[in-house]
Amino acid sequence: MRVKIDLKLQEPIQLPIQYNHILQALILKMLGNEEYQTFLHDEGYGFKKRNYKLYTFSRLQGKFKILKDINKIMFFDRASLLISSYDEKFFKLVVNNSIHKDSLQILGKDIEINNIEASFFNVKDNELKVYTKSPITVYSTFKIDEKNKTYYYSPYEKEFSEMIRKNLINKYIAFHGKEPEDTDFSIEISKRRKPKESVIVYKGIVIKAWNGEFILKGSTELLNLAYKAGIGSKNSQGFGCLELAK
Repeated sequence: MRVKIDLKLQEPIQLPIQYNHILQALILKMLGNEEYQTFLHDEGYGFKKRNYKLYTFSRLQGKFKILKDINKIMFFDRASLLISSYDEKFFKLVVNNSIHKDSLQILGKDIEINNIEASFFNVKDNELKVYTKSPITVYSTFKIDEKNKTYYYSPYEKEFSEMIRKNLINKYIAFHGKEPEDTDFSIEISKRRKPKESVIVYKGIVIKAWNGEFILKGSTELLNLAYKAGIGSKNSQGFGCLELAK
C-alpha cells in the first residue's frame, strides 16, 4: 500500500541537505490520529526488544540544486514524495487525511498538493527487480572497550542479505504474532548498475546506506513485507524504500 503525493511549489523551497527528520515529522502529522501517532512514535510493533513502524518513505523527487555554501538543498516547481506501508491502518489514515487537504506544511510554508495517487500491489511471484527510492542501511552494534561501535554492511558482504532476511522475519512476527510459513529471502545486486554508498546524517547520527538496483528472491510473504514496509533498518527514518524496476 503506497501513496505518491505530488507537490506544486509556488516558489522554490530550501531544506537542510539532511532533511529525513523533516519528512518523518510531516508524515506522522499527516496521520491525523494522535493516539496512533503516539503509538508509532513511542512503540510500534515490538519483537525481541525491537520496535518496528512498518512504513518507509522516499527522498523528495524533483528538480533541485545543492547550495553547498549554506548546506541546503533547493527544490524548484514540483516535488513528489512516496510513502509506503505494510499497515493498512497507516495507509488509510494518510490517504483519508491527505485527500481533504489542499496543502502540506513544510518548515512553516504551505505547499500545494497537486495530486495524490494511491496504489495497491501484492507480490505474486518469488522474484522482484527493484531500485531504491531511499538508501538501504544494514548494521550491527558491538561493544569495544565499553563503547558501542556500529559497523555498516555493504551489499558486497554476505551478511547484508542474511541480516535483511532476519529483519524481515522479525517484522513479520511483530505484526502478525507468528512466523511466516516460508522464511526464504535473499537480495542480490543487479548487473545493470553498481550500488552507490550514501552517507546520511539523521539528528546528528551518521548513517551509511546504499542506493542501487537489486533483485529480491524469496517467499511472497517476505517479498510483500519488503516492498511495502521497506528493507533493512531505520525504515521510518527514510531508509529502504523500494520501487519496482521496469
